[in-house]
Amino acid sequence: MLVRGLKIRKIFATNVRPTIEVELKTKAGDSRAAVPMGTSRGRHEAATLPADEAVRKFNLISRHFKAEEFYSIDDVDLTLHTIDKSSDFRDIGGNLALAISSAFLKAFALEKGLEPFEYVYAIAAQKAKEDANRRMQATPEQKQRPRITIPMPICNVVGGWKGKSGAGQSDIQEFLLLPVSQNSFSSSVANIAAAYHEIGDAIGEADDDFTYGRNLESAWTTKLGISQILKILSRIAGNRLLRLGMDMAASNLWNGRQYSYTQGVFHITDTGDIRMEEKLIRTEQLDFVEELTKRFPVAYVEDPFEEEDFVSHAALTHRVSGRGVLVTGDDLYATNAGRLQQGVDIKATNAVIVKPNQAGTITDTLAFVAAAKKAGMRTVMSHRSGETEDALISHLAVGLGCDYVKMGIGGERAAKINELLRIEEKVF
Repeated sequence: MLVRGLKIRKIFATNVRPTIEVELKTKAGDSRAAVPMGTSRGRHEAATLPADEAVRKFNLISRHFKAEEFYSIDDVDLTLHTIDKSSDFRDIGGNLALAISSAFLKAFALEKGLEPFEYVYAIAAQKAKEDANRRMQATPEQKQRPRITIPMPICNVVGGWKGKSGAGQSDIQEFLLLPVSQNSFSSSVANIAAAYHEIGDAIGEADDDFTYGRNLESAWTTKLGISQILKILSRIAGNRLLRLGMDMAASNLWNGRQYSYTQGVFHITDTGDIRMEEKLIRTEQLDFVEELTKRFPVAYVEDPFEEEDFVSHAALTHRVSGRGVLVTGDDLYATNAGRLQQGVDIKATNAVIVKPNQAGTITDTLAFVAAAKKAGMRTVMSHRSGETEDALISHLAVGLGCDYVKMGIGGERAAKINELLRIEEKVF
């Protein structure tokens, strides 16, 4: 594929901060890719440059992509790694690398007359087959292309995180809903959407100051404590065959010695009331999180410990292993294959978050997902808090065969949800 035109522009993310978009022109047509940003960033993510600096870097490196003919996304991403030999794209920025990589991915799909999810699906299936053949372990199933499936939604319905989101909110960053099982993505997301409105009304009855305010991801914001929120969600989820999830973003609670909470209490009484001390040491945090999964129908826990604590993650995963709870690493891994291997070695988690802008390229993202699947982990493709209208992660989630997709439920997140509805319609 020859590049006929390549340019960059600054655009705005949904948090009204500048980000970048790369546009690529080929014989087949035009392709655009925009890059999101995270409010909460893991220490081990690919580097992100300010938009102005990313534009300057683009002007320095774009000649590498205008002078060569590329035959695959591997070629493009290898060129990016050749230009920036650092482990985290600190020289050109992981956001710039991903914008270029994603634009080329869409262009390759366009050239072949495929949707991006179809192109990614073909790449992932071929790589899995080649890997199995190299190890001389290809099963009959691996020799055949796997069936395309649509991931189950995990949706943020109540937002917390007092330190970043405003005074009077829960210390837990996100309260989530996910289906028990899935007949179709469309029915699952419709069910969660209905629950979301019921939750808003229920919070309004319990919180006199509630004004149907929402955070960056359109989750309801309330001054109610952890126990009150989980009780409301448990009742509504139970009526709709949904389960609860929590993104604890515990690195933001960790002060270097203890987990620091501003509301709630640690001890949980027989009536379900939570009494939490303001400071918890590692073992107390472990007991607290485990107790929440016992007292409430919590089936998903993300980042329950700070991002360097593989051991506590492993202890929780072991404790809940027989109850179907997904212990999920986000900041722990940062979509980094090296970090993932550390977790695999001690069975730190049984699920991983996948964020392409943490990895820096499509190829690195594919490799991370493949490694997680090989280790028997569930994979969760995820948005960022500062998003764009680009719906590529919807295509990646399907093409890579992710088990879940986490992308909010309202506001501008509807662009990605609606794209998944279109993909499901096309597949089935």
